Amino acid sequence: MRQEILDSNTSYYLGEALDTWLSVGHRDVAVPEAAGSSARVFLLKHANGTLPWRVNPAFKVMRHDKQAYAMPLFREEFKILGNLKGIDAITPMLQGGFLKPAPGTVWPDELAPSSKILELQGGGQNIKGTLAVFEHDEVDDILEQFDERLQDGWLPFLILERRWEDNLYMLCDAGYTRGSFIQNLSMKQVLDIALQITDILEKAHAQGAVFLDHKLLHYYWNEPRQKVIILDWNIGRWLGKDIAPEIIRDDLLQFSARALHHLFTGQQAPGAAVVGGNRPEDIANSPTQFKASYSFDVQNRLNNDEMRFLEDALQGKFTSATEMKAQLTILAAKR
Repeated sequence: MRQEILDSNTSYYLGEALDTWLSVGHRDVAVPEAAGSSARVFLLKHANGTLPWRVNPAFKVMRHDKQAYAMPLFREEFKILGNLKGIDAITPMLQGGFLKPAPGTVWPDELAPSSKILELQGGGQNIKGTLAVFEHDEVDDILEQFDERLQDGWLPFLILERRWEDNLYMLCDAGYTRGSFIQNLSMKQVLDIALQITDILEKAHAQGAVFLDHKLLHYYWNEPRQKVIILDWNIGRWLGKDIAPEIIRDDLLQFSARALHHLFTGQQAPGAAVVGGNRPEDIANSPTQFKASYSFDVQNRLNNDEMRFLEDALQGKFTSATEMKAQLTILAAKR
C-alpha cells in the first residue's frame, strides 16, 4: 500500500464524469447509466500527464451519501475482482483502495455533458483528498481494513480499465437506435455474443461468482476482435465453494431476461428490472419466469429454433452456463 495526494495541481486528480450519461447530442437523446447507484465514476488523470497505464483509467468511488447501501456492494466487488483471475473478458481492477476526501469537499452535480462547460462542471477536478492505493494482489488487505477505514471517513474505490468499445445497448436497443438495431449486428454475431457471455458466466460460476445485473449497459463489443467485455460486478455476489445450483439458475434467468432478450429482440423481456441504476432487491424481486416479446421485424429475423431457445431460457430451463453454451453453439452453426 502507498499513499497519494488527490489534487489536480500537483498529482492524481479526477477528470470528466463517466457514469452520468451514456451518450448525448449526435442522436439528440441522453441515456442515464448509473444515476442513483452506489458509486460515482470519473476519469483518473495526473497533473503531469503520466500514469502507469496506456490510457487513463476509470476511478469508481463509493457515494459518500449512500454508505449503508453501498458498503456491501463494494465489499462484494472487491472479493469478486480479487478472485476472478485469468478471465480476459472481464474488465480488471488495476488497483483499489480508499479515498479520504478533504474537509468541505463538494461532489459535482450529475450533468449531461452537452457542452464543454457542463462537462467541466460535472467533472471531479475540484475534489481533493488522500488516496490509500493497493495493488490487485493486495485485495485481502483492502478487505481487512474495510470497516475500520470507512468508520474513519475513507471511501472505497476501484481503478478499472476504461472501456472504449461500443456499448451493446447503443447497438442493440430498438428505442435508442430508432429501430435500426437489426442492421447493426447480424444474427450470427448476436449468437456469438451470447455464446461469449455464457462462456464468461461459466468461468465465473466455476470460481464462485454470480453477476446478476445483466443489463446491456454492462456489456461492450470490440468490433475489430469480435469480442465481448463485461463491466461492473457491483451487484454480483462472491460465494466461492458455497455457490448453489439455484443461484446459478437465477443468474442465468437474469441474463436471459435482460441481456439475451435484448440482444435477440431489441428490448428486455417485459417485467425485467429496468435499465438504469439497479439495486439488489430489484433483481431479487423480479419474476421467476418471463415471456418473450417479438416485434414483426424480430419475428422475421429469428428462426423457430432461436425463438424456442429464448423461450426456454426465459422459463428458467437452463441450470448451467455450459448447457446454454451447447445450445447456442448449435444455433450459431446453423447461421
